[in-house]
Amino acid sequence: MGGRLGYPDERPRGRYIGRVGGYQSGPSDWDSGRGGYIDAPNAGGAQREGLMSYKQFIQELEDDILPAEAERRYQEYRTEYISTQKRTFFDAHKDEEWLKEKYHPTNLLAVIERRNELARKMAKDFLLDLQSGTLDLGPGVSGSSANKSGQTGDLNSDDEADANGKRRRHGRGAAKESDLLSAAPKVHPVSSESRRIQIDIEQAQALVRKLDSEKGIEDNTLCRVDNDRMSRDKSHGGSSGPVIIIRGLTSVKGLEGIELLDTLITYLWRVHGLDYYGLIEVSEAKGLRHVRTDGKSSDVTSNGAEWEKKLDVRWQERLKGQDPLETMTAKEKIDAAAVEALDPYVRKIRDEKYGWKYGCGAKGCTKLFHASEFVQKHLKLKHPELVMELTSKVREDLYFQNYMK
Repeated sequence: MGGRLGYPDERPRGRYIGRVGGYQSGPSDWDSGRGGYIDAPNAGGAQREGLMSYKQFIQELEDDILPAEAERRYQEYRTEYISTQKRTFFDAHKDEEWLKEKYHPTNLLAVIERRNELARKMAKDFLLDLQSGTLDLGPGVSGSSANKSGQTGDLNSDDEADANGKRRRHGRGAAKESDLLSAAPKVHPVSSESRRIQIDIEQAQALVRKLDSEKGIEDNTLCRVDNDRMSRDKSHGGSSGPVIIIRGLTSVKGLEGIELLDTLITYLWRVHGLDYYGLIEVSEAKGLRHVRTDGKSSDVTSNGAEWEKKLDVRWQERLKGQDPLETMTAKEKIDAAAVEALDPYVRKIRDEKYGWKYGCGAKGCTKLFHASEFVQKHLKLKHPELVMELTSKVREDLYFQNYMK
């Protein structure tokens, strides 16, 4: 098994967490006629007919059909085709560990634990680089720009920061960062407006707090705000946006504005796999995240409001929702199924001395309790194999549902 610690090597590069609640298959997996076979480590040479185009489909229909009816039938055909192909693929690979580790509620428990452990380590490394002045804010997944000679950058060195607040490297390092920025996918130029920068700082910081909390990351410097500094700046007509104080070994620096925003979205990408401008959350950050454009040479007004709305709706839903992987474990559904399935194993017994007692009905167990809920708790703690057996069907159903989302 390859890939990052705690994750299998995810073959479907286009499979993202597209909404709160689970993984979402990229449309191209199925619309192109590949049927999801790229999802398998060794899919073999499976050949089949692909999804018909609309033009091909209408040739099969009667000549006098109305365009609206033809469109309706095509969408119906397309939906059924994709669903059938996904079911076929799932049935062929459902017993393979790599697929279970992405969608099975039982396997996901261990995956989440490993993911959280790795995120805590990455957060620690990220913040150490930030404090030492060696943090690379480029769109890639690498975390440190410390040069090989062992020198560390001065946190307050103005000549190492460009106009956008990004720390510069010299020579080949600077050229490499420039190449990455050029290659990174760009977003709407409205993202560079000062008004939008302040909105995104607050929203990105809220996401950092939310995702850190989900993964057990504590005492993150990026979650703090120097309110005293903000009040002073505002009273003197300066910046009224959030200011984060970064204390290095030999220097102190305040992060604000564009530099603060880029630090936050870089942290979200490298630690949490969340591409802020790309509107996606993935199990592992690979490639380049989306970046802002200059905005000066583009039409800022074109669809700007629509883009902003889409961005804000996406992340406000995430802030109000649950960790997508946690959602896929469906703990509440499984617990409810366990309570119902274990009910026959709670035995009500009449005791001449103590009155009614409740006994454990598991094979070979003679434990007695004062209330039925204590028997349920005992069964879950001391007879987990029985619980797994009784809830196996609901777990398998959830496995399939997670995959089909």
